[in-house]
Amino acid sequence: MFQEMKKQLTENINKATESGELTAHQTYKITHKAVLGTVQNLKDGTKDLREITKEAVNTSVNTLVEAGEATQEKISAALHGAVDAIKQAELQLMDGTKKDLSQAKKMLLEEESKLAVGINEALEGAKEAADNFSDEVKADIGTALSDTKLKSAELLGLTKETVKGAVRKAIETGSDVEGTVEKVTREATAKAMQEAHFTADRVRNISETVLSAAIEAAEELGSHVSETTNAAAEGVRQGLTDSVEFTHESLNRVGDGVKEFAADDLEQTKSDLEAVGGLFVEVLRKVADKSGQAASGILHELADDAKKAGSSLQEKALAASRTAANQLIELGGEALEKAEEVGGKAAHALSEEAKELSERMVAIAKGAATGMWEGAKAAFNKETNKEDKS
Repeated sequence: MFQEMKKQLTENINKATESGELTAHQTYKITHKAVLGTVQNLKDGTKDLREITKEAVNTSVNTLVEAGEATQEKISAALHGAVDAIKQAELQLMDGTKKDLSQAKKMLLEEESKLAVGINEALEGAKEAADNFSDEVKADIGTALSDTKLKSAELLGLTKETVKGAVRKAIETGSDVEGTVEKVTREATAKAMQEAHFTADRVRNISETVLSAAIEAAEELGSHVSETTNAAAEGVRQGLTDSVEFTHESLNRVGDGVKEFAADDLEQTKSDLEAVGGLFVEVLRKVADKSGQAASGILHELADDAKKAGSSLQEKALAASRTAANQLIELGGEALEKAEEVGGKAAHALSEEAKELSERMVAIAKGAATGMWEGAKAAFNKETNKEDKS
């Protein structure tokens, strides 16, 4: 049932190669389009996400190898394109549930679970596809898989163990511990927040998870507790700031489509943004109360400072909330039905998975490696935004 997808992948990759246009960006677009079309054309109940992804990665990488174009970046782009297409298709189903059903919380829990299962199946399909290639290509696919999992660590239930393992590794390595911990916790917080709609519950839960994980790693090792505590608190604050800025940009992009965004909880988003500074202080104190003496003292002191002086996090959050408020005014006070965001985890963390992602997270944070897909993905998102506006 995948012949049309495989044909489309092979023809389009070869066509782009012959014309000299086969960039990582183009590779992503080709695999994303082919896989998304295949998933959307299948009837409910007949989706075999693992096989779809396996066949897509097999076909794409084989074609790249035969064309002499199997660079690490293009392999990574092909894998990300396939997995992102699965994720997009499942998110569309989840969005439909949010808009159409009155008992949103129950249905969203079910859809989030399906989303996590779908992503896991896609990743397993890609992993199986890797066995068909040389060790070098297989290693490139493995690297791309780790980067893809990091993008959805919160949804897959891997955030705490991944952060904890990354911080432990940073401390044991002993090189620029504070800088590495700050980068790890910032990335973990921002990416986890951006997996779904911005809510106060997600701010509270994700911040506490990331901060606790970092401090627990240092306390269990009995090393660099003060440095880790300071760095982790700063990393979480910066990660929340990144998330607020991301939300603000999303609000600005909505424009004439404000009613659609409002149906997805615009008024609640405004309220949650206004609360984010206080929530950060709340999390600092909560983690302080369950931490050892050294970390506890530092966290309470940071909470006192943040409460007295405010922060750039609060300033940016208030600016974003004003944008939401202005859009609410445009709606003329229209009564909106809210869909409650899901805060539960969809899958249990697996120790080996978390260890693998921890090592990759530290490598990226230290600059020893980079996420293979970041540049090309940014270009794809920029182009997609342009297409949405046209």
